Amino acid sequence: MKSIVIILLLSINGVDIQKVKLKHSGNCDGIANAWVDVNMKYYNERNGDPKLQGWYNSKGKLLLGWICN
Repeated sequence: MKSIVIILLLSINGVDIQKVKLKHSGNCDGIANAWVDVNMKYYNERNGDPKLQGWYNSKGKLLLGWICN
């Protein structure tokens, strides 16, 4: 089964959409979680502000979530 996972990232310029095409036999959430584990890092706070906690990529973009098609 081929599925498209659309990853939503927040940057200073707004929302960036990244399409990831993956061939798999599992569920989309499992694939998206695996992508996050490899490509993102969790921070309890950013710049000393705990309100900015979340999953960030190496370019400082915050993970908003994902959509499965």
